[in-house]
Amino acid sequence: MIFQQIAKLLKTEINSDSYNVGDLLPSEVELSLRYNVSRNTLRKALDILKCEGIIQRKHGSGTFIRKKIFTAHIEQMNSFSEIAYKNGKETSSQIMKFELQPASQAISDALNLTSGELVYYVKRLRFIEDKPAQLEETWLSVSRFPDLTISHMRKSKFSYIEKECNTKIIGTFETFIPTFPSAEIASILHISIKDPILKIQTQALDNSHSPLDYSILHCNIFEFQVKYFFPR
Repeated sequence: MIFQQIAKLLKTEINSDSYNVGDLLPSEVELSLRYNVSRNTLRKALDILKCEGIIQRKHGSGTFIRKKIFTAHIEQMNSFSEIAYKNGKETSSQIMKFELQPASQAISDALNLTSGELVYYVKRLRFIEDKPAQLEETWLSVSRFPDLTISHMRKSKFSYIEKECNTKIIGTFETFIPTFPSAEIASILHISIKDPILKIQTQALDNSHSPLDYSILHCNIFEFQVKYFFPR
């Protein structure tokens, strides 16, 4: 639906540096012209944002911003759960798959394993305040983490590795790829196949520079945005 696409564009605009909480949005006439849609279509889009608590419409005064999309400012490596917690947001995880499988050549290369060695494959959907923010696929060595359970993966993977396995994580390699979601991923994240997502490939390392995991993250940019600071 066009009005749903307009709602997502408005979310992105509201979350830019151009607006702050409490600011007044442009008039319906101006927004209709900007997005080249009818006022009826625009009102349906604004209704979506109102239901999500992002805007407040006051008769005779206009439309005001009540809150912005969750954006985290990162200056060091943190897990998804840690990022949200530090910003006062609640997270939860839905485990969609938790199974053992022989490592493919690509996964064995990423984890420095022998091809065919057993790995955990975990597919989980990460929520921020009940909104689907990230679909994660993770592979970990069974021999290195023999006690890993579904319960651990419902919480913080990094917390399990560091606190229960007494393994220091020194950092991660991350590769960022802007792309479009498959029909399956779009359905899971409640977006359209025409909506861009950020695909991130990650590999955490221990203090011996050995890989701990390999993950592919599919991020819903309309619900979860991160700003990184890299020291010079």
